[in-house]
Amino acid sequence: MAAETLAGRRVVITRAADRAAGLVQRLRALGAEPIVFSTIAHAPPDDLAPFDDALQRLVAGGYDWLVLTSVTAVYALAERMRALDIGTAVLMHQEVATVGPATAASYTAQFGWIPELLPERFDAYALADAMDDVSGKRLLLANADIARDTLERRLAEHGALVERVIAYRTVPAPASEIDINSMLVDGQIDAIFFSSGSTVRFFLARLSDAALAALHAVVLICIGPSTAETLREGGYTPIVAREASEAGLVEALLARP
Repeated sequence: MAAETLAGRRVVITRAADRAAGLVQRLRALGAEPIVFSTIAHAPPDDLAPFDDALQRLVAGGYDWLVLTSVTAVYALAERMRALDIGTAVLMHQEVATVGPATAASYTAQFGWIPELLPERFDAYALADAMDDVSGKRLLLANADIARDTLERRLAEHGALVERVIAYRTVPAPASEIDINSMLVDGQIDAIFFSSGSTVRFFLARLSDAALAALHAVVLICIGPSTAETLREGGYTPIVAREASEAGLVEALLARP
């Protein structure tokens, strides 16, 4: 799909509303018509005590590595550290691993430091493979309540002592005024961006049988392999962005013939 053909193309963004602005700007710059149909929102954990306790252990040097797998995890970490009056200096000598350039950039923007590890591929498998020398090391993995346990299991297989804490909850977004079912059935949607497995699950849950069938004719672009796998489980054939970022999603759309 060449850049000049994006004019008038309707592209649905399913990520949380407060994370959609960057994609909206990129698409509009190319002449596309972005449609923000948020399927998820984020909220603090029901019980903050485990997260707070883990952060106090982090302050005391209790972990060899801090592992962050999403921009939202970075935001949740920053917000909780501010609430507990923990300064960013505590992370100066902390080994940090991130998944994807967007997560790494967010970490640097929030805390001023550069992560020690960013794998060449932007998914949990690549991160676990890159951390193959963590036997006996203590790792703090802060992620979502509904995150898959793939990374945790693979790190444990490498001998790591993994403590996973819920940094935030992923919840369904409020109902939208957009009639996405009718738009899909009427062929008014050209492409859809998915930024996590949860955006896929909550999106599919809102569709009628007719819309689910119509979805096969839409270009479905995922930010990474695990997100794509969720779509494949539903019987769809997605495209995976080469880079797990907003730019990667747009580039994948532009690469369509």
